Amino acid sequence: MKSHYEIIKPILTLIVVSLFGFFNTLNAQTWQKSFSAGTNDLNGKFLGGSEVLQLVSHKKKLYASVGYWQDETNIWYGGSNVNIGWGQIIRLDNADENWAEDLNLGASHLRPEVLKQVIFTRDAQGDLLPTPDTVLITAAYSPNFITSTVKARAFTRNDSNGTWEQALIFQGSFPAGENYSIRDIQVYYDPITNKEQIFVSVGTQGIFSGVYSPNITGKIQWNASPELGSINIRPLGLAIANNTLYFSSGNKLYSRNNGVEPTYSVAHDFSDLSTNINSAVGGIRGLTTIPNPNGNGEALLLMWCPNSQSKGVIYRLEPDDNGGFSRVYEAKIAQLMEDYLPGTTVDYTIGAYNEFYEFEDSITNETYHIIGVQALISGGNYPTWNGYYRGGVFVIRDQEMAYSLEEINGPVGESDTALVANRCYVASPFENDDGLYFGGFDPNGNTSTNMAWIFKKSWQTTSTIDLVEPDKRIKVYPNPAKNYLQIEINSSGIDDYAIISITGKKLKSGTVKPGQQIIDISALPPNLYLLKIGEEIIKFMVL
Repeated sequence: MKSHYEIIKPILTLIVVSLFGFFNTLNAQTWQKSFSAGTNDLNGKFLGGSEVLQLVSHKKKLYASVGYWQDETNIWYGGSNVNIGWGQIIRLDNADENWAEDLNLGASHLRPEVLKQVIFTRDAQGDLLPTPDTVLITAAYSPNFITSTVKARAFTRNDSNGTWEQALIFQGSFPAGENYSIRDIQVYYDPITNKEQIFVSVGTQGIFSGVYSPNITGKIQWNASPELGSINIRPLGLAIANNTLYFSSGNKLYSRNNGVEPTYSVAHDFSDLSTNINSAVGGIRGLTTIPNPNGNGEALLLMWCPNSQSKGVIYRLEPDDNGGFSRVYEAKIAQLMEDYLPGTTVDYTIGAYNEFYEFEDSITNETYHIIGVQALISGGNYPTWNGYYRGGVFVIRDQEMAYSLEEINGPVGESDTALVANRCYVASPFENDDGLYFGGFDPNGNTSTNMAWIFKKSWQTTSTIDLVEPDKRIKVYPNPAKNYLQIEINSSGIDDYAIISITGKKLKSGTVKPGQQIIDISALPPNLYLLKIGEEIIKFMVL
């Protein structure tokens, strides 16, 4: 491990190529911690938590949902104050300010697992609104151990006065937990009935719906009964593709059949991969709509995590001619992690807590998707937390469907605070700020008091590094390259060189002499790389 960090730490500290915009400029990557759990805001409200579950940009402000699972501030895990340690929504008004409590969900609301901005365009009768209404909504369940009942509630923000209005979605009986876990919300228009509805998954209780009613508390009139009744495994995602509403549950993808009396059908079945789904792990995770790379319409992207042996395999579902999908393999996160941490074995990996977040580079107009992961590892002597790799790892998927890994705040060290795991991400909503915010931590059933975090990643064009131009000491061509690099050095003496991946791994090294010579790069897959010769760094592409 020593040599691993000796190689990558100085280079990442010195310069990292921005993954978003690297064709036009070389940038210095900077990380800044935006939120640390365990402090008070300027109004004296306690901001703690074991996990940041969602990050959302809403009306030029940033919001985060914070949970207290396994956090000893909460009375269920040893806390003494019943008034603190419950799920919160926190708000950031400006990149240079501090986070503040925007909503305390109240007693027994432990985890606001969903926080989403939705847009209503029609009223309850299906008529178009004069102006669409953009609404921020969160939801959570609360168990009552005296009455043995569980309530699933929605909380809608009133942006005019900064308050939140709550409404009951469903009330049922024990047990709680996964049976009431609310993981996604989606607004969907049914062209047959001409109705626009909001859909929410409430654990195994089913798929519930509501309509926009601006004059009632919370703006949503929820139906008391689910549109689809009890489900074996809690859904982890809702998505709209090709004008159809889909949701995932275990090893199955379901589609909604529109109409006055809607039904649901299995649109794709992963039972051939596994019939043994651990409900806590979930099966199909991160359901996300993307353009279909091999045809018209839209495809679905997801991560397959069936059980405690999960390797985090990413699949793409492309529409077929029969109303279903063809399954296409894209990547295995366990393998990517083992390549990233040489000498390790990934015994279990999970990710895709939410969607594959789409980010478009404003300079190149290239589109990327980001997804957070974690890995239970053995071997390699890398920093761990309860067996999990200690760093906050996220995956970047580019337009060519190639995958690479990066860590929150750079490669983690033994003494660094554990970041396991990256769960959410969003582009900055603030003016003149091109940063990305990342949030996370996953207790994984372990005590995790004040472990929630938010980091901001920024890119600033740097002038501190001498970027090599053709008339400087070193020339490198062709660039982009394939199979070989031609190096021309106008100096005396021998220099060491190293080829480094964008994640900071040393891939090839040796020495170069004055004059012209060739470096074989035939083993490098297409991607962006850094060539370090002496103290100078040159970016190059491999096609």
